[in-house]
Amino acid sequence: MSVVTGEAATADIVVSGGGLRVCFRPAPPLTLHGDSCWRTDGNSPVLIGRDSAVAFFSRYDPIGHTLRRVGRPDLQFDAPPVPVRFLDDPEPGIGKWIEAVWQEPGGALHGWFHAETPVAGASKLFLPHMGRAVSGDDGLTWRHRGDLLRLPIDRTDLSWRNGFFAGGYGDLSALPDREGRWIYVFFSSYHPDEKAQGVTVLRLPAADPSTAPALWTEEGWSTDGRRPPRPLWPMRRGWRHADPDGFWGPAVHYNRALGAFVMLLNRTAGGTGDLVQEGIYASVNRDLSDPEAWSAPLRIGRGGAWYPQAIGLEEGCGDAEVGTAGRFFMAGFSAWTIEFSRVADEAKTGQPLACTVPQFAALFGADRRCPW
Repeated sequence: MSVVTGEAATADIVVSGGGLRVCFRPAPPLTLHGDSCWRTDGNSPVLIGRDSAVAFFSRYDPIGHTLRRVGRPDLQFDAPPVPVRFLDDPEPGIGKWIEAVWQEPGGALHGWFHAETPVAGASKLFLPHMGRAVSGDDGLTWRHRGDLLRLPIDRTDLSWRNGFFAGGYGDLSALPDREGRWIYVFFSSYHPDEKAQGVTVLRLPAADPSTAPALWTEEGWSTDGRRPPRPLWPMRRGWRHADPDGFWGPAVHYNRALGAFVMLLNRTAGGTGDLVQEGIYASVNRDLSDPEAWSAPLRIGRGGAWYPQAIGLEEGCGDAEVGTAGRFFMAGFSAWTIEFSRVADEAKTGQPLACTVPQFAALFGADRRCPW
């Protein structure tokens, strides 16, 4: 079972601003990963069917790899997770995290992964890139389908001091538009040019996701691979520093209650080479084709853990769609539901959700300190 011991909070937490209201309600603690690891690493794709759920979550040791778990629609899991396999991985020594999936209507399951190449001469730095994969057996095995977006290795910068990355692209989520024409992949840009750093987006035609991506750039949507990405929100302090300040790790879903798309974001600020979590933010957009339409991010969590997600438990939902309410996760942990609604007042009210390391330990029976 994935339900774990601990005392959950007892009161609703409501925060609003910019016309958006977010309500966290206490719920029985559960995890996506069970006892298989301390926490999930990266966005965790979840598919909810009529009678079952399929979850993919990733670990970072000894190298990045993804596990698959099947359970009930309420995210109760009786069977242990099993590692997924790449059948034709051209770079098996490079860790791969499957962070987004999309089921082709009547066809294959498509996946997009974050991969990290160790940087020569720097023991703790990696050059991440994003790749594609496809599965014909519901995600048990995958075939590598090439790079999605990759920075040349000669763009690596060993002087970066954020503690993790020396350039590259990664930390992604993906979902289709409501018309089913495009698959949008939201990701973090660790581009060497600070003006190109931050959360950004590319898109692929749903009819053929294997084609060259159209990247959001200063010139609009472009398939010219020489153009750098244009961030939705520029970094306040770039990734080369030990204390970068900006948003990263987007998780996007369609919210039925709002009739709009919601992006949950990590924000780091004030770190010392550890990407310390300043907070969790939410932004809303009705039209994925217009990246400039995302609302100013609203802080809904103080501190907390990396990789926030809202997961809808109704049939046809999952990490890419939420109905009236969803489960709110951070790093694979959940002790709350989350509800989004519109309000007329633009002023900010309420206090963000706060969950410290000791509270995480109490909620989930953690026997060691987590790294955020």
